[in-house]
Amino acid sequence: MAENERTTENFQPQDPSYAEAQAPEASAAEVTGLTARIDQLAAENSDLQKKLADYEQKYTRLMADFDNFRKRTQREKDELAYFVSAKLLKDILPVFDNFDRARTFAQPDNEREEKLHNSYQQVYRQFLSVLEKMGVTAMEAVGQPFDPAQHEAILREESAAVSQETVVAELQKGYLLADKVLRPAMVKVAIPEAGS
Repeated sequence: MAENERTTENFQPQDPSYAEAQAPEASAAEVTGLTARIDQLAAENSDLQKKLADYEQKYTRLMADFDNFRKRTQREKDELAYFVSAKLLKDILPVFDNFDRARTFAQPDNEREEKLHNSYQQVYRQFLSVLEKMGVTAMEAVGQPFDPAQHEAILREESAAVSQETVVAELQKGYLLADKVLRPAMVKVAIPEAGS
């Protein structure tokens, strides 16, 4: 009988109401656990969204910084190239001026001098061509209004023929390099008469 008592103690009835009573307790615990997990995942998602927004902002700033760096580097490179070219050209221009003066004053008297003069002219044109390829252009000064950024006034004279300061003679040619003044022109300026 003792054996029978043991088996009845371990016996669980197959009553459906017993199983239903046990199931809701398990489901409620699972729902609570799932709800907590969903809340945890929502919080993690929110944190990840914030981190993503932060990384996107950092990426955008980094790209803008890189673009600014690239532009600044290019600008510095261009300025350095201009500076080096300008320095070299400023040293060459006096030689070119002397070349131009000699070309202007040379008056060949015989056939031999004519050939020499023509050779000289070819060298001059080649020199001028090289300067043009480098972006050097001569300024047109005579007849233009006086501009202190482009002209250096060496002489002044009063004139009734002008209503504003005007360049009337060019004593030394001025040059531009890439639309910047490489060397200002030395000029004679006519100014309006005091009574005008």
